[in-house]
Amino acid sequence: MTNTNDIRLEIDKQIAAGFTADEIRKNLMSQQYSSEEITTAMKQAPAAAKEKSSIGVVSLLVSVYFIFNGIMKMNKYPSGSVIYVFGIVMLCAGIGGLIFKLVDMSRR
Repeated sequence: MTNTNDIRLEIDKQIAAGFTADEIRKNLMSQQYSSEEITTAMKQAPAAAKEKSSIGVVSLLVSVYFIFNGIMKMNKYPSGSVIYVFGIVMLCAGIGGLIFKLVDMSRR
């Protein structure tokens, strides 16, 4: 049986890297830690690992919201108006945020 502190250190590293609780569990299983050891260490881990997965989904939804809202503003108002330009800005921000988040997720 390995030391729980070793697993905790590994969990803390993976939380800092942005992995979700499920990803951390899979990574630890691939490192030959037992399910029992992982469960014990995860109970002691901060809630940050559990919150990471919902943060990723929320940021993707915000990006999609910006994209659709920007498109709606561009369709509703005449080109050249301030709101039309704001729609373009929202569209660009949404696409940029979506690309940034997808690249961030692919690095994990």
